[in-house]
Amino acid sequence: MNVVLSKLDPLITKFGLDNTDQMEILKGPCSKIGVRPAHVVFICGSVALFSIVFGIAARFLSTFISILYPAYRSIQAIESSGENDDKQWLTYWILFSIITLADATIGFVLEFIPFYHILKLALFVALFHPQIKGAEKLYDQFVHPLYLQHHEKIDKGFQKVQERVKQQVQ
Repeated sequence: MNVVLSKLDPLITKFGLDNTDQMEILKGPCSKIGVRPAHVVFICGSVALFSIVFGIAARFLSTFISILYPAYRSIQAIESSGENDDKQWLTYWILFSIITLADATIGFVLEFIPFYHILKLALFVALFHPQIKGAEKLYDQFVHPLYLQHHEKIDKGFQKVQERVKQQVQ
């Protein structure tokens, strides 16, 4: 079986999945069955992508993938000391929130776009992929300028809401 799985190694490296061999949660079970964690991640990812392409649980799987890996990497970023990875994951979650809010608002219209969930998943992968760093790029290009332009008004609005809530509680 390892001979067959070793044929996947170039693809695993090409897709940047070699670091998944370091995932503690997979090391134990994978060592018991004698496979690399990267093989398990690649095969599960391939099955998930196949399912999404053919519309089998597409919404669930695209959402699951866009949350699971980034959540794990965010935990790693919190636990790392001195590495400059916090911005990548904070910007990812900001953009994830914006996209999810837009999807919740107008998603019923977007569902009519062919292969919508594949496109959405591709966007999230581009946002979180360590070589592309799409989240940082989109944040720097779009979100940051908007923040600079409007943050004072937004802060004042939040402050008014806080004061009203505080008055209601008292």
